[in-house]
Amino acid sequence: MTQYDEVSAKFLALADELLPGRVRGLYLTGSIPLDDFRPGRSDIDGVVVVDTPVTEDEVRPLHANLPSRPYFDVTYLTAAELAVAPDPGAPLVCTVDGEFKVGGASPVLWAELARSSLAVREVPGLTVVDDHQALVDYTRDNLVSYWQPLLDQVDKHFADLPRDQVIDAWIIPWCVLGVPRLHALLATGNIVSKTAAGEHGAVTFPAYGELCRRAIEHRGGAEVVFTAADAVEAVAFGRAVVASAAGL
Repeated sequence: MTQYDEVSAKFLALADELLPGRVRGLYLTGSIPLDDFRPGRSDIDGVVVVDTPVTEDEVRPLHANLPSRPYFDVTYLTAAELAVAPDPGAPLVCTVDGEFKVGGASPVLWAELARSSLAVREVPGLTVVDDHQALVDYTRDNLVSYWQPLLDQVDKHFADLPRDQVIDAWIIPWCVLGVPRLHALLATGNIVSKTAAGEHGAVTFPAYGELCRRAIEHRGGAEVVFTAADAVEAVAFGRAVVASAAGL
């Protein structure tokens, strides 16, 4: 049994005990159905289908009894909510990095659930709206509203450091594998894993191929050392990806 199988089974057992009949389904999204789950690197992402909307107080006890890592990051949604286009203004109960948030709905989650999810507890007849144009529009906006400012922050933080100064290892893979995921979606129409995104980046932007390969190795569990020089290169790579995506 995999790590995510064990956590999922424990969650459902707790749900059936503490909220009997309320949790109708559990679908894993993200790296797991894309065959890219990496113990020690990946979180467990998913959607919990509930009979009626839940409150944070109702579901918090379920999460309190789960292992602290990997993070069990799920969004609670009803079948009725999934059967229509996501409302970005509607507050949703969800967890991010193990912490409860009031999140907004996005076409990314709906598309992941419809296209590439793993049913742990399946809801018969579940209908999930998958609006590809809305997904494309959201992706284009995310490149500008999230990734461009983030790259500017990384640039500002590391630009003046000695180029050989070692930095936190997670920073480079987050950028180098994150930005090309959006480029790959715009270029191919497919939602890809972080590893596949790194491979896409290496092929599409060969000048940054070695940086992409090192980020992939880190995701695979290797002890890869990254420096401020890598951060500067990651910013240049990210900006090249964003500029290219604007023309797709």
